[in-house]
Amino acid sequence: MKTLKTIVAGFALVLFVSVSAFAGNKAKVIAVVNQAEWCPVCKSNGMRAMEAFKGNNKDMAVQFVANDLTNNETKMKSADELNKLGLDKAIAAYRGTGVVYFFNSETKSLISQVSVAKTNEELAEALTAAKNGLK
Repeated sequence: MKTLKTIVAGFALVLFVSVSAFAGNKAKVIAVVNQAEWCPVCKSNGMRAMEAFKGNNKDMAVQFVANDLTNNETKMKSADELNKLGLDKAIAAYRGTGVVYFFNSETKSLISQVSVAKTNEELAEALTAAKNGLK
C-alpha cells in the first residue's frame, strides 16, 4: 500500500510541478490528465508517462492539469481547477482514467487524446500532434 501511495503522490507531484511551471505561460494546449488512485493504468504508467511528456514539452506549449477522479472530494477539487481554465464543460464527456485529453486553450475544443499506457515514443508523438493542432 505504501508503494501505491508513493506512486500516486509522485504522479500528483509531477502534475503539480507542471501546472506550477506553466502558471504564467499562455500555453496553446491544455492537457487534462484523468487519473485516480484506483486506476491500474494510472498506477502502472502514470509516472513514466508524465516524465515522457515533461521531456517532450521543453517549449512549455502544453499546460498539464490533473483531473483526479478518485472520489467525490477529489472530483470537486479538480472541477474547481478545470472551471478556472474554462474546461469544466469540455471535459464532462471524457471520464476515462489513465487518459490524457488535449484541448485547444482558446476554443476549449478537444484536439486529441492518448492513453498513458502508450509507449514513450507514442506519447511524444501525441504531444507533438496536439501542439500542432492535429487530430
